[in-house]
Amino acid sequence: MKLRFKYLFTFFLLLAVLSCEVRLEDNTRVLVEGKIIDQDNLPIVDAKISVLTRRGNFSGGQNQFILGEGYSTLDGTFSVVSFYNKDEDFAIEINAGENYGTYIYKTNTLDFTPSDLTFNLETVRLKRLANFNYNIVRTSGEGNSISFRFKYNEGFCLEYYEGTTLNELQSICFEEHILNRALNDGNPDAESVLRVPLDESIEFVYTINNGSEITEIITINEENYDFTFNY
Repeated sequence: MKLRFKYLFTFFLLLAVLSCEVRLEDNTRVLVEGKIIDQDNLPIVDAKISVLTRRGNFSGGQNQFILGEGYSTLDGTFSVVSFYNKDEDFAIEINAGENYGTYIYKTNTLDFTPSDLTFNLETVRLKRLANFNYNIVRTSGEGNSISFRFKYNEGFCLEYYEGTTLNELQSICFEEHILNRALNDGNPDAESVLRVPLDESIEFVYTINNGSEITEIITINEENYDFTFNY
């Protein structure tokens, strides 16, 4: 009897903790719908749609709570029925795997409840991603140096809405990213991989031995793009 009471106590304690963290709206469900396409306007099948609360802005967080999940169909459309809660951090995440960028819809449901309890995301475009494998190699010998940077747009997109209006100041969508490096005798070579959108361009700007800046534009037209530069 004592053992049974112990398990019951643990169960109700856990339930109380979860209730404090996430309060679901009683007898309320929401519909999340839309269509997912790529850069070429082709539908994306089997993309995962997750309805979340307390997700955070980028890779999610330990406190996030899944309210509902579903997948896109052959024509890219999706229709997901989910639990609903009132929270300042309500999110819908669309993830089609490592070959695509991620899309996040965020809003504050403390201040907003959608009409007909439906979140219609309409058409969501995910960017296909590629590996940009760069290798900077010094072939000119000791005493020579290089400073360089890669400038490119990321494939991640977060749109923050206040009601039905997009708040561009709080949105982070396909942001420009700059990687700066400097190589010299102590570290003459550099090799790494960047995940960048396919069929877009990277700006490569470099200076050798503190000389004039030179700019090259690289179009990423392969899923695994190898770039080697000797100085």
